[in-house]
Amino acid sequence: MNNGDVELHSLFEDRLKLYQYINGYRFSIDTILLAAFARERLSGTVADLGTGSGVLPVLLARSQKISTLKGLEIQPELVALAKRNVSLNNLQQRVSIEQTDVKKIRALHAAESFESVITNPPFYLLGSGKINPNSQDAAARHELLGTLQDFVSAAAYLLKNGGGFCAIFPAGRSADLLCTLRENRIEPKVLRWVHSRLEEPAGMLLVEGMKNAGSQTTILPPLIIYSDGQNYSTEVQTIFNSL
Repeated sequence: MNNGDVELHSLFEDRLKLYQYINGYRFSIDTILLAAFARERLSGTVADLGTGSGVLPVLLARSQKISTLKGLEIQPELVALAKRNVSLNNLQQRVSIEQTDVKKIRALHAAESFESVITNPPFYLLGSGKINPNSQDAAARHELLGTLQDFVSAAAYLLKNGGGFCAIFPAGRSADLLCTLRENRIEPKVLRWVHSRLEEPAGMLLVEGMKNAGSQTTILPPLIIYSDGQNYSTEVQTIFNSL
């Protein structure tokens, strides 16, 4: 990896430092919101499916409820960057990164080997929308290297009975996510819609699930990202300050 390929970002008043590719995959606020949502919900050993540059494990490593995290990623250049971010934040004792294809998870890991799973899976179906010409970012955003079914099936395989699951997904594909979870014995337990602004339709859905749980679901109040114009809402500012 050449130094010119990446740049260092200092976030949240220097509490978090991360390398990101200048022209490749870059994480977004979706990752931050998912980390905040999952931090109080997941515990024990955690697998992050499609970890990208390792942002979720780095953020979640601050949770005292989580013992260890393993980020699983198929793209070798992102695996290298995630490992670099783990080292940068001195989290080698709690976070490990592994190059893994979620479609081959059964050959690489034992069943029910994690207490929790988190994922920010590719959002877009093949053939929908414009595919980013940068292949690294395209694979992270579109189902080029793994479908929603692949990610959820892998999560169900890795989760212990009663284990927790958290994800964020486009609101427009919420039926796909919820149906796929139930088909794989991960029951949606908590839902929270994310809106850019109060008057706008939901753009994203945060989901907490539990393997082999009952069917009761809690709907939380919506999360509003912007209060007015481009100013973050009080809740989102609080999330940033807590990271």
